[in-house]
Amino acid sequence: MLYLHQERAIRAIVGGHNAVVSTGTGSGKTNCFLIPVLNELLREKEEGTLSKGVRALFIYPMNALANDQMKNIREILMCYPDITFGAYNGGTENDEDSAIAVYEAMFSKEKVPELRHRLPNEILSREDMKKNPPNILFTNYAMLEHLLLRPKDDVLFSNADFRFVVLDEAHIYTGATGIETSILLRRLRARIAATKETRFILTSATLGSDSSVDDDIVTFARNLCGVDFEKQYIIRAERESYTPNDVIKEYPNDLYKKLADEENIVSNVLNEYGIDDKRNDIASFV
Repeated sequence: MLYLHQERAIRAIVGGHNAVVSTGTGSGKTNCFLIPVLNELLREKEEGTLSKGVRALFIYPMNALANDQMKNIREILMCYPDITFGAYNGGTENDEDSAIAVYEAMFSKEKVPELRHRLPNEILSREDMKKNPPNILFTNYAMLEHLLLRPKDDVLFSNADFRFVVLDEAHIYTGATGIETSILLRRLRARIAATKETRFILTSATLGSDSSVDDDIVTFARNLCGVDFEKQYIIRAERESYTPNDVIKEYPNDLYKKLADEENIVSNVLNEYGIDDKRNDIASFV
């Protein structure tokens, strides 16, 4: 089941729009862009056009964030073996043997047994990534700079069909970092010949929680990515306050002390204080 903000984000992105997802930490921002990406790639698979080459670029400010996201996304992508993925950053080993050794050390304690081993659709080394560019590429803005400069890495762009560019933790791209990244993204757009088919998605927990800053967010997103953003595609979460139907009752501290004592029988303690444990009276505790 999706949250309302996830549904809104997915509809916006699948509809071909650039979007800003500004919701709290732990609100499921990753699914806001991952589901549209998987939807697009699975459609390609059905049409028989899914081949090697980058379709989605996920840009993270730090390797630690990318690695953390990879753990969650791997659990999803293991169900879609036709969709290839890999991380290209400063920690990516050049040769396959070294990459496998690092991989096994990183994921050997995963709870899901299948995730302790290399997935068939997971590309680990720089060497293999150049031979078989993944459909989903994880990197950071510093490494993206190198990839655009080095001729030997051009294969990641020359055979690509970029549909999505995602910038996670977008709020960090301010000041000098923001200027450098905005120039970098313009170079990327020129290199991949970005069209209206290429959607730019920004995610952050701190860009702004209410509509009073929508104009600022749109200006920020446009300046950063060099593409158009609209206020209606700024996605936020909405919280509903809970008000209990019954009047909240207050109980003495002795009640809680007796309930905490493992030697006491809970139903006996509740009855002692006139609380019917067979009804919803217990929901009125404060």
